[in-house]
Formats: sequence, C-alpha cells, structure tokens
Amino acid sequence: MVDGRGRIWRPFAVNAEALWRYTFATQILETYDFTRAVQVAMREYAPDRIILLGPGDTLGGAIAQALIAIEWRGLKSKQDFQDAQASDPILLSMGREDQRTLVTGGR
Repeated sequence: MVDGRGRIWRPFAVNAEALWRYTFATQILETYDFTRAVQVAMREYAPDRIILLGPGDTLGGAIAQALIAIEWRGLKSKQDFQDAQASDPILLSMGREDQRTLVTGGR
C-alpha cells in the first residue's frame, strides 16, 4: 500500500501502531496527496497497466497528469498520453465498457 505521503506499507513489515495512527489520524486530519501516491507506486512497482476500478473514470485525468509529471515511459504531454492510450493503453478504467473488456477478457 502506498499512502498519501508516498510512504510504502509492506506486508509483514508494518508497525501495526504506526499504521493505525496513519489510518485513524493522519489520513483523516491531513491532505491526501494523490499525485504523490500514484508517482511513488509507479516508480516502486512499475506496473504494465493501471486499472481504475471506478465506478466511473473521473480519476483518469489526474492519473495521466501524475504520469506526465514524472515522464513515465516517455510521456511528456497530454498528446503523448492519448497516443499511448490509443495504441497500447497504460490506464484501463472499469467504468468504460471498451476498456473493461480488455481487463476481463470480455466476461
């Protein structure tokens, strides 16, 4: 798990009290930095695809901006992102039927 500060919480290596404090204090009382969380996750785990669960696809633009900001896979502009999406999508949204079938295999 990557939190809103960009900290990675690894299974079996987490201080339970620190995670409790983050979950029930920090996450409630401080601003969540979505961009930082996405960027850290991309750099640390280097996924082939990002699957946006939904219900819609409204976070797609924010994710695209976060990827462009770190020039993920050479993305330097909105047009670069759109071109990548057209040829070999990086971001798949379960809220869009055309992209959902790429994740589910048509099921």
